Amino acid sequence: MKTLLFMFIITFLIKPIQLSTVYFVLFLYFLAKKDNETMYIEKYWIFPSILFLFFCSSYVPVLNRICTSLAFLFVSGTIKLIKSDWIGSADVCYLSFFGFYLGIERMLVALYISVLLGILWILYKKTHLIN
Repeated sequence: MKTLLFMFIITFLIKPIQLSTVYFVLFLYFLAKKDNETMYIEKYWIFPSILFLFFCSSYVPVLNRICTSLAFLFVSGTIKLIKSDWIGSADVCYLSFFGFYLGIERMLVALYISVLLGILWILYKKTHLIN
């Protein structure tokens, strides 16, 4: 869940600040909050999620966005099927949403930065638990 929070922040850094970006990130924040409480996404979130994906403008070509979304859906969905305790269904949806929103180049940069920030977060927590 921390990685997704970092991805929200990174989305603002990678994507130019637009009103649609603010709406998109706020929507995903509330979706993540609901996922954190219930550990799954209800069906009524699907339609607004799809609308938001098409509402948010992007400088990335549509074919790139679709291929990126499908690639992350396939990879994260496979991980979900093999090791269901590692990743949840909401995380699979988030990765495909961000893939569609950012495109492959920006998505990979966002993942690398979020992993780096996640490692720094873990190291920070470990140093405070030791003290």
